[in-house]
Amino acid sequence: MNILVFNQSFFPLSETFVHRQVVGLSRYHDVTMLTYRYENEDKFPIDVKKELLAPYQGLPDKLITKVFRMVMGRGYQLSFQNRSRVSALLQKNRIDVIHAHFGPSGIEMLPVAKKLGIPMVVSFHGIDAAPAMLDNKDYADKIQEVIEYAKAVIIVSPHFIDTLNLNRFSSKVHLIPYGTEEQKFVPVERPAREQIVIQHVGRLVAKKGVPDLITAFGALCGRYANIELRIIGDGPEMPICRNLVDQLHLGDRISLLGSKSHEIVNEHMKDADIYVLNSRTDDKGDMEGLPNSILEAMSMEKPVISTYHAGIPQAIQDGVNGLLVKERDNEALTAALEKLIQDKELRRRLGVAARKTIVAGFSANLMEAKIQSVFAGL
Repeated sequence: MNILVFNQSFFPLSETFVHRQVVGLSRYHDVTMLTYRYENEDKFPIDVKKELLAPYQGLPDKLITKVFRMVMGRGYQLSFQNRSRVSALLQKNRIDVIHAHFGPSGIEMLPVAKKLGIPMVVSFHGIDAAPAMLDNKDYADKIQEVIEYAKAVIIVSPHFIDTLNLNRFSSKVHLIPYGTEEQKFVPVERPAREQIVIQHVGRLVAKKGVPDLITAFGALCGRYANIELRIIGDGPEMPICRNLVDQLHLGDRISLLGSKSHEIVNEHMKDADIYVLNSRTDDKGDMEGLPNSILEAMSMEKPVISTYHAGIPQAIQDGVNGLLVKERDNEALTAALEKLIQDKELRRRLGVAARKTIVAGFSANLMEAKIQSVFAGL
């Protein structure tokens, strides 16, 4: 089967799951990637055909496209001349199916797919199925057109069924959580120590709840001299986090490390005792899907504290293989942190159970097999 995989960029550092899925498909099919931007190619090597689009094919194309967008709205995303170029590419490469990652990519490909009668598979990952975007009626309407046309719809969390109104399309909806490479993210033995390292990895954006994590950690610093919080990630909330650390006088207990490479992140994760991701729906409606960092931490036998948010409860059962608290509940977050700080055996037990969960249901191989079964069934 000849598959065109389209996304607006390949591959942002946060989209390791897209890379794994494309690699997985390329083992069984002839894959062509199409995008506006290739990035991090050294970190995400892949041996497939690659095609590059420019947003516009010159000034006349830009002007004509802007006129069409004023008249037709969000449904006219792919530029006027790019429609012809993509159509020619699809026909030249004898593409059998288009796989669009994220809702906006599906909207771009829909007119060309319809015109040529090429089936589409669309994968939703998080923000593209969140109220932050679906509250826009134009976007929501176009997404429904994409879903109606698509031969298969792949989601990573059950809550997408409600946000995307998928109940009437149940026969073509496939729930496929992300998988992580359990052979890569493995437990390591560390020398015994008194220090307890609490780790966060993720962009410093509102839906990650990092300022509240700092506040909860600060509430425990007076009672525990052996705890340390390391925060990897950068983003718009970095100034807020820096100011909060200064106000609480915790510069010697909290490390704001900024963005780091995957290799450095893995080294920090190996050294961590507890992993925390304080996810929530932000004030604009942005949500997670199923954060990959949680799966990687679980694979490394780290006890995870997170929230009852989006797809996270798919992977974590409170008290069984991790701890979950309600969104924005700082008291519960503080209590969960203290519980694991105090109980080394509980940390060990939750970590062991977490890795078993990953191996049984959230491995990269299992994810790839499920994606492959979707395309085999078209």
